[in-house]
Amino acid sequence: MIQRIQSIWLLLASAAAFSVLRFPFYYTPTPMALEINGSAQYNTLISLAFSACLSFITIFLYGNRMLQLKVVLVNFLLSILIGYFIYTTIVANPGGGFTLPSLALFVIPLFQIMAVVQIYKDDQKVKSADRLR
Repeated sequence: MIQRIQSIWLLLASAAAFSVLRFPFYYTPTPMALEINGSAQYNTLISLAFSACLSFITIFLYGNRMLQLKVVLVNFLLSILIGYFIYTTIVANPGGGFTLPSLALFVIPLFQIMAVVQIYKDDQKVKSADRLR
């Protein structure tokens, strides 16, 4: 299970989502400084926690690659929705800046796409091995 490269990509996506929940990704330097992390709004909190858990659980679906592929694609769509939630939060608080942990917001979908590519390659290897039998 862990020797497959898609497991590493999914683990990294899960860790990035959990880091967005913990560390602030946006700040406003007003007299009342505001640091926004993933738990700032309920919809962002719930979707980030679900995405992080889904990425971690998907690692253990290695026996059924097509199901694993579908779950990762649904999780990718969820990460796009998370991006929208975060965008609306940032628009509501203008005049701020991004912090270093905000990079995790952009790498979550990237890690999921890399996992999809590796799952597809793994499935193609298994199909070609089945053809040779």
